[in-house]
Amino acid sequence: MKRVRVWAVILSTLLLVSMVVGCTEPSAKKNGPIELEFWTINLKKNFSDYIQGTIDAYEKEHPGIKIKWVDVPGADVTKKLTTALTSGDVPDVVNETNLGLSVLQNYNAVQPISDIVGKEKLDPYMDGLLESVTIDGKVMAIPWYYAGPPIGLINTELYQKAGLDPNKPTKTWDELFANGKQIHAKLPKVYGSNDIATLQTFITEGLPILSEDRKTAVFNSPEHVAFVEKFVQAYKDGAIAPGAVVKDDRQYQQTIDNQLAAHSGNAQAATLNNIEKNAPSVIPKLKVVPPVTGKAGKLAVKDTQLFLVPKGSKHPKEAADFALYITSPQKQLEFCKLVPIFPSTEETLKDPFFTKVEGNTIKDQARKVMVEAAPNLTVNILGIEKEQELKEFYEEEIRAAMLGKKSAKEALDTAVKHWNQSLAKN
Repeated sequence: MKRVRVWAVILSTLLLVSMVVGCTEPSAKKNGPIELEFWTINLKKNFSDYIQGTIDAYEKEHPGIKIKWVDVPGADVTKKLTTALTSGDVPDVVNETNLGLSVLQNYNAVQPISDIVGKEKLDPYMDGLLESVTIDGKVMAIPWYYAGPPIGLINTELYQKAGLDPNKPTKTWDELFANGKQIHAKLPKVYGSNDIATLQTFITEGLPILSEDRKTAVFNSPEHVAFVEKFVQAYKDGAIAPGAVVKDDRQYQQTIDNQLAAHSGNAQAATLNNIEKNAPSVIPKLKVVPPVTGKAGKLAVKDTQLFLVPKGSKHPKEAADFALYITSPQKQLEFCKLVPIFPSTEETLKDPFFTKVEGNTIKDQARKVMVEAAPNLTVNILGIEKEQELKEFYEEEIRAAMLGKKSAKEALDTAVKHWNQSLAKN
């Protein structure tokens, strides 16, 4: 309930923002240096040298500009920004997330980057990540970094016991479920995976979630129903583990760690850290493989870090220029060498740091797979109001279908009706 109240405050504040935010003031001052207020999320404690060094380098190259750096706790950034917008004391460059952008965009609080800089300036960024911040044909923000693409995982020992070849990883959901069914048939105490029909899986299959005008939900078509029915059947067959229907994925009962799940179609690389900590003896049995991509060949991540220029910034051109600088291929490469993150520019991924991974540890394997998968990425953020609440409603309906409480069609129809009622109000 606390989270709901916080978002209610944010949305109420943004209603005021939409009324008070006016046209942007001219960018340049006639006298004295320009000061840009620059916000980041939780970076000062561990990466102060990198961020401050980047600021110093930019100021040296742009002697007429000074940058005031403010580091903000992640949970507070959207709320803090809406307060600033209402007061009129607006920062110039803000580190946000796709989810935060979707909240701000609903209230016309963000200046489109593509209105400030030429389109050629955005060419270095990966298409899928740019698409995730493009609304009504305008690029609203500059993608920065993210945790990385998903990976696939195979327990080679369990695969061999089930009569499967771990050197022939699955590429589609049909193949994953077929292997999972065979695993459970040969090893009754072991199941396939914990993959269920999330909205990300629709993206991998090329199935739309919203209409082109983004005003209605469309994920109850016959194609969507047939796709979800595959997951329901896989659950019955043991290709999907019984515990996959829990709301909190930290509560899975059958996992790679305890070797009651034999593979994963879409896992986060951070899972490897947990396995190393909780079940180190399992690590030698694992093989990292490309994630399942479905018919569309696409992969979706839940969120990314980005930079935006709020409406009300007095220096939008300079703000956008600094955002382009800190997200440039070279600066992103420097940051990636400090922390295990992935960049938003393809040029960065072509550097030997990413392309010539020398080791053969499980994490080295993961890095190679992730680099190959990165160009196919997009972000599962729709830019609609109450997005998180609507996604949670959808997942509840999917769990009902998996458990046999509803048909796949009934579940999707219910979710679409609820979404469209919400979308119509906004």
